[in-house]
Amino acid sequence: MMQFIENLDAAAVLDETGTYIYVSPSWQRFTGHTAQDALGRKVWELLPDTHAPEVLRTGKPVLAQVVRAQGVPAVTNYIPRLDANGKVIGVFIYVIVYGKQNVDDVSARLSELSREVEFYKKELSRIRGARYSMDNIIGKSDAIQRLKEQIYQAAHSASTVLIEGETGSGKELIAHAIHAGGVRRSANFVRVNCSAIPAELMESEFFGYVTGAFTGAAKKGKAGRFELANKGSIFLDEVNLLTPTMQPKFLRVLQEREIDPVGGDKSIPIDVRVIAASNIPLEALVETGQFRSDLYYRLNVIRIQAPTLRERKEDIPLLVENFIRQLNRQLGMVIEGVGPGSMELLMDYDWPGNVRELQNAVESAMNAAASPILRRKDFFQLEQRLQARKRRQVTSSGDFRLRPARQAFEREFIRDALAAANGNRAKAAGLLGISRTVLYEKLEQYQLK
Repeated sequence: MMQFIENLDAAAVLDETGTYIYVSPSWQRFTGHTAQDALGRKVWELLPDTHAPEVLRTGKPVLAQVVRAQGVPAVTNYIPRLDANGKVIGVFIYVIVYGKQNVDDVSARLSELSREVEFYKKELSRIRGARYSMDNIIGKSDAIQRLKEQIYQAAHSASTVLIEGETGSGKELIAHAIHAGGVRRSANFVRVNCSAIPAELMESEFFGYVTGAFTGAAKKGKAGRFELANKGSIFLDEVNLLTPTMQPKFLRVLQEREIDPVGGDKSIPIDVRVIAASNIPLEALVETGQFRSDLYYRLNVIRIQAPTLRERKEDIPLLVENFIRQLNRQLGMVIEGVGPGSMELLMDYDWPGNVRELQNAVESAMNAAASPILRRKDFFQLEQRLQARKRRQVTSSGDFRLRPARQAFEREFIRDALAAANGNRAKAAGLLGISRTVLYEKLEQYQLK
């Protein structure tokens, strides 16, 4: 042990008064004072910037502190000496890095490690945090501008958020943007689809369980989704599908801010921002007794209504452009855009499946396309859905007259012929087997451009 100590850059031992009682042979090189000069003197008399008094006062070690002796920096550790009762009776001091070059090298390495830690923290945040932000919400319509204002306000609040809207309207995207824009952005963003969890597993999935809670449980227990989201946010998609037995348990979490793991006897405090979403208005479920009113009021602190695509059709060109750009990267394609006839079809459709259905239609058309420009015929699946919906509208209205149905079919058929002829009327008339004069009359009759 003495051989090891004597080969350190410098080492010393102090008593409970801060007086040197031992210095290594190399101490003179470090301080400029011989052992005879040091022994019996207080450490701060020789090294004014020493951290020994702090260790004597607190009994806690002080590590990796840069101390200068004779103008030369040294990284020094201070370890308390304790008796059998834990009382501080002195300090061990030893230098681990000595000399300016060595200290600079260590400092550079620590800076490099610090940058690496920051990089991996950002990567972890990217993986376990929100994947989308406000920038991913595409559109310039009034409805989107109002939505972005609501997201900004919700992001700067700590209150619970309820997002309501039709399927495919972007409720999860809104939840991501709220988390990414708030103070919890660097913490976990845990996403849970309530409809995907079997009723019998909901409690253990959300609140976790302890060792031996039930047959087949993991030996070390398991943390629930709320515990994983601690200090961050949890997104409860399709919260309307929570079972009647789970609803009061969720109410307690929101009220008391603590969870009870299955099989445990102690509650765990949590700090979680709750963002819930429903594709059915919860108020309607409350009126029918399917959802607890007290839980509804706890969730409905900040309410955001996701606009439908038919409410913001002016955003369709921007959305289509964005989808084509994304899908080109994903599918390795080079689609440049859509033709006028195709855009007319997209604007005419009412999109019951909202943005998600639009993305599906664009991807299907890209896979059917034979040219860089998507033509109307490439959207044949969408065309079929449009015709089917129009037929349902006619039959549901009780109007079974042949003439209006035939005119509706003829109008769409002529429009398809124009699209196939790239707007060339003479060519379209040839495809239809009618004269140009008759075609012009039909165009006027059906107000087709």
